[in-house]
Amino acid sequence: MSYLGDYASFFTAGMKVGVGIPLPNAETFLDWAMIYEVDEDLVILQLSRDQLPESVALHVGQILDLRGGKDDSAYSCRAIIVSEWRGNVIQLRLVGEIVTDELREFYRVDAFLPIKYYISPQQNPDVLRTEWAERHRQRLEDELLRKQQPWEVTFVAEDAELPPERLLSPQDDGDDQDPSWDGIIPLAANISGGGMRIVAHQRFQVGEYVPLEIMLPVPRRIVEAVGKVVFTTPNRGVAGDRESYSLALKFVFIDERDRDAIVKHIAAIQLQRIRQMRELFALRDEADGLDGGGTVDRFRSQRTIAYGAVLLAFLVVLVLYFREYAANHPKSVIGETFETGIRTYLERIGR
Repeated sequence: MSYLGDYASFFTAGMKVGVGIPLPNAETFLDWAMIYEVDEDLVILQLSRDQLPESVALHVGQILDLRGGKDDSAYSCRAIIVSEWRGNVIQLRLVGEIVTDELREFYRVDAFLPIKYYISPQQNPDVLRTEWAERHRQRLEDELLRKQQPWEVTFVAEDAELPPERLLSPQDDGDDQDPSWDGIIPLAANISGGGMRIVAHQRFQVGEYVPLEIMLPVPRRIVEAVGKVVFTTPNRGVAGDRESYSLALKFVFIDERDRDAIVKHIAAIQLQRIRQMRELFALRDEADGLDGGGTVDRFRSQRTIAYGAVLLAFLVVLVLYFREYAANHPKSVIGETFETGIRTYLERIGR
């Protein structure tokens, strides 16, 4: 999907925008800038300061956040630095969609995550909020209890002649011990800090509340939330396929620390993909450079051979022409008179 038309509607030359620069400690440095030029998805900004703090760095491939509008109609978009910045001028390429959620909610990425969702007969938001808070509290207590458990003692005897030894092996932290996640197949989800989009095999109604559990890897974390159906559409499939629906959910009950964990996971995926793209482009450029050099050398050799062949053919034609000319060219009057005199002289002397 192309957002080029949307970019021109929301970001214009001379506009003042907010700029969010990510920091290594997962925080964001906020600044403002003036848009100097806009060309479809390319934007040239002039930052408000000539020199950034020492802890803030800009480099090609870095993702920034651009925010425009007012508080009651604010919107945001992600942008990638595409060229080295000179002074306080920087060139960006807008990516993704224009969103109106909070800054931490517009990070969005496609990922595979283990997800549990439930069809709840209870649709009272107050009751659902109480149940969600209780589940969240109970999960935190269970995690704390597992972390406080003593290490498992394992009996090992590799050699009968040696006395047995008892080795302590720590249990894995987090939800690795929860067997309910063993059979959960990760789902393809388009997720952000504000909600997610998945393909479900159950039909939901718009406005329906759906209890959720989402497993985030590295570090392993279970996110308890309640989502509200924003829209649902059936997916067309071939005959015999199981019915499926495209389901969009907005998080209505979620712990803010869990929301931050989702945003951090999304940022980690984005950075990893950007690194992979840069490595791919670097390898491609290197391969093109090597192949290009070989191609130029081959072209030069072929051109030299062609020139030599043309020159040799020209010399051969020239030699044949002069040989033929020397043998068959018409004689001049002086030449004919000289030959006639020689023949007459030879006849006189009897030869």
